[in-house]
Amino acid sequence: MKYLVFSDIHGNAQALEEVVEEIAGIRPDFVVSLGDVVGYGANPSECIDLVDEHCDIRICGNHDFVAAGLAESENFNITARISIEWTKSLLSARQKELLSAYDTVRRHGDCLFAHSSPVSPLDWEYIYTMEQAERIFRETDARFILIGHTHVPGIISYDPVSGYTVESSSKVEAEPGRRYLINAGSIGQSRDGVSAASFAVIDVQRSRISLRRIPYDVTEAQERIRAEGLPESLASRLAIAR
Repeated sequence: MKYLVFSDIHGNAQALEEVVEEIAGIRPDFVVSLGDVVGYGANPSECIDLVDEHCDIRICGNHDFVAAGLAESENFNITARISIEWTKSLLSARQKELLSAYDTVRRHGDCLFAHSSPVSPLDWEYIYTMEQAERIFRETDARFILIGHTHVPGIISYDPVSGYTVESSSKVEAEPGRRYLINAGSIGQSRDGVSAASFAVIDVQRSRISLRRIPYDVTEAQERIRAEGLPESLASRLAIAR
């Protein structure tokens, strides 16, 4: 079983379209979106429709949750609030229904999918520390745990004998008895200093994990944000990826 997993598109159709093109070459059995399809970017409607067309599993992110009308934007910072309220005004009733139908956590075979922590998904916790990772490993039992939300790709592994390891490579051969917490990074708003879209491929049968990058037309994405009159910081940060 092979999964192609991505997260945090954030209305960036230019980045998502590049990843969709990769699907044909990789030929996964399942395509998974880990949420935040909308917010920040200028093409939320297109992104919702592409996810609906290409994804077999759809997880809800905090921006999706608000855009669907399931929560208010009061906890967002001012820039995120402006963006998500603009997004809500743009979406059709059908698109909001699609967002509302996304799962918060989904188990599929050896994989567990969530936007943030699968232990408390609606708290929208950002997983940055080893202590947080330890809790996820302790309170779940899936071999591969896939998350997003931080926009920073990475892999942490664990087994009871050797403990926890932050994997230094973007390609990992999964060892028997070892479990893996995988952050797929972000398609549309990277925050690790690399503007290219990030996604993960998990080949369960071959026990292989890879974090992949693909460049997209950042300038066009920026121009679309500016054309919609959204905050300039949403455009400029696409290039610096912070």
